[in-house]
Amino acid sequence: MSGAVAYLAPAVFLAFAGFRLTLSSGARTDPVQRAICGFAACSGLALLVNAPPTLRLLEPAVATEPVIWATRALKAYALTFLALLAVSLGGGDRLSSRRRARHHHLGALLFQSVAAVLFAAAGVRVVPDAVVVDGSVTLFVLYTALFVLYGVACLALLCRALLRRAEAVGPGRVRVGLSILTLAVAVGTVWTGWGLSDIASTAATGRQPLGEHPVATLLSAVTALLVLAGTTVTLWGGPLAAPGRHWRARRRHRALGPLWRALHAAAPEIALAPAPERLRPGWRTAEFALYRRVIEIHDGLLLLRPHFPLDDGPGTAAAERTGPGPDDPAADAARIARALENRRRGLAPGGPAGVPVPRPGGDTLEDEVTHLLRVTQAFTRAPGRPHREDPAGSRTGA
Repeated sequence: MSGAVAYLAPAVFLAFAGFRLTLSSGARTDPVQRAICGFAACSGLALLVNAPPTLRLLEPAVATEPVIWATRALKAYALTFLALLAVSLGGGDRLSSRRRARHHHLGALLFQSVAAVLFAAAGVRVVPDAVVVDGSVTLFVLYTALFVLYGVACLALLCRALLRRAEAVGPGRVRVGLSILTLAVAVGTVWTGWGLSDIASTAATGRQPLGEHPVATLLSAVTALLVLAGTTVTLWGGPLAAPGRHWRARRRHRALGPLWRALHAAAPEIALAPAPERLRPGWRTAEFALYRRVIEIHDGLLLLRPHFPLDDGPGTAAAERTGPGPDDPAADAARIARALENRRRGLAPGGPAGVPVPRPGGDTLEDEVTHLLRVTQAFTRAPGRPHREDPAGSRTGA
């Protein structure tokens, strides 16, 4: 397993812990946030130190045996945080939650003490790429089995709490996040249970591979990514989705350019912002710029009311009274092109009051933008549409 893959899971866990601490200012007092951050930090540190490149780097400076014990103790603390997370998600009054959390703390302390005694009594030493048991193989096997059983028990508690919470909430992102976290717990159980292969290896040869097994490394990376996805699912429509929204708004702002430029050339007063901001909105202001562009287009259409044609051809009597519907962007584009041409020639078929302008494409901004994009696309293909002067100074077709 390459060093890059070995460091993938610890990088995800540690970055996630920092992200949660930064995002939640109340992480120190919120037991859920504290448990999530504690699990991610302890898992990340354990995997970081237990990576084979790190162990080779530390070997000349420190004794490797205490490092091996410390990494496993960190993994155990990470599992303890999962049990505490299960307590926090389990509901109940504050006193009972604190009492159960205190019991888990005492159980974790007892486990760590027994595990330390078994590890020391087993008499292990570290050689290149392996942990060799010079003392009692039985004690070291018992130590490994105890670790696996403790991990599976903590994960089972969390899985039960997640399933209960998922049943209590309605459909939505929270339930999706809980489902992803349940899947993460399932993968984490397989990852923890992979320690049974170490038991078989130790019992047969008195040796245990140093560092994470390639399969365990892969399972840890999958667990880390699932935890990241499950705990940030409520942000997918917020901060995490912001770059996608900004990019989409800039692209749509640019796509509405041909229609807006034609209207701006005919009525420059529709512009609500200086030229550079109109043409190239900033990354953070793209959504507001798109909203403003839609307003400016409608202002331009209102100014064109006297110039819209009274007759768009056979069968359009209803359009003369109400304008084409939102599902007829080609007709809207044709009327706008004719209105711009009439304005250029000084013709006002509708008189001072004008005629109804094309209707919006729906009740929401999203629907309206979608319809205007279709109108713009049809407008750019409209035959005989007028040319205009680009605000930047180049002459192009509107």
